[in-house]
Amino acid sequence: MRKYIGVFIIIFSFIIAIGALAEFSPTPITSTIVLLVISLPLYILGQVVRTSKEELKRRGMLWIKIFVFCLIILPLIFYSYEQYEDMKWHAIDDGKYIFYEPSSSKLGSLSLLFLMALLLLIPIRFFSPEIKRKRLINTIIIVTIFLYGGFRYYTWLDYRGVHQELGLISQNWAGKQSIQSFEQMEAIYVEPGYRRGSISDPTDETEFIWKMIFMNKNGKSTSYSFRSLSKDVLDNAFQMKALAEKKDIPFIVNEMSKKEREWFDVELELKKWEKEPFYLFFEIE
Repeated sequence: MRKYIGVFIIIFSFIIAIGALAEFSPTPITSTIVLLVISLPLYILGQVVRTSKEELKRRGMLWIKIFVFCLIILPLIFYSYEQYEDMKWHAIDDGKYIFYEPSSSKLGSLSLLFLMALLLLIPIRFFSPEIKRKRLINTIIIVTIFLYGGFRYYTWLDYRGVHQELGLISQNWAGKQSIQSFEQMEAIYVEPGYRRGSISDPTDETEFIWKMIFMNKNGKSTSYSFRSLSKDVLDNAFQMKALAEKKDIPFIVNEMSKKEREWFDVELELKKWEKEPFYLFFEIE
């Protein structure tokens, strides 16, 4: 019976922690107090009730490490990432961007590599008491955090997007901006496709993908790629189509292959979305 009561207290402490994390953005101080003063003691109490006071002496530090990593460090890493993206978008957005990407090149993916490195290194340091060269691991973690922060700082100005009035905007990390006006566009193509899932990874499923390709009159093309189907992206795509018609730019939707149509319909069925708007945009009869 003690075991079940302890598990219940632990689950209750997690529910309180999740609630505090959900309100972290508007009330960071209150949420932190709830995490440390209410949720953490309840979690430790639940572990003691589930096991014993002797186990608290033996494994108490491990329990605290699990709580701190899962409910403080891990959410904080993702929170900082999302907050940066939100702040960057709000600094750029003037309400007239149809499409937007936070990086003008593949260089932006380095931030995810730094993030993945932290998610790998911190658990190793936390949950491997027998690990040697702890100072080296600590140094690597600190250096990675500084590199990650520095990279985000220097790529603050880096983005690209499709603006209703200006056209295609691309700006690098140094703030050098290039603009392709809609008058320079020869045509806009919608190219359906699908991405095969990895056979070795059962969680990597085959999915419908598509691109919007802006072809410049000088032969240069700029692509915006979309994985899966989204109502928000579809609304923006319709907006882009209407703007193309207004600017007399040919808007060409390539016909789907049999396989592409199969995964297109599968995804619509799985998400239980109304088919007509998607059929209309992709010109399916």
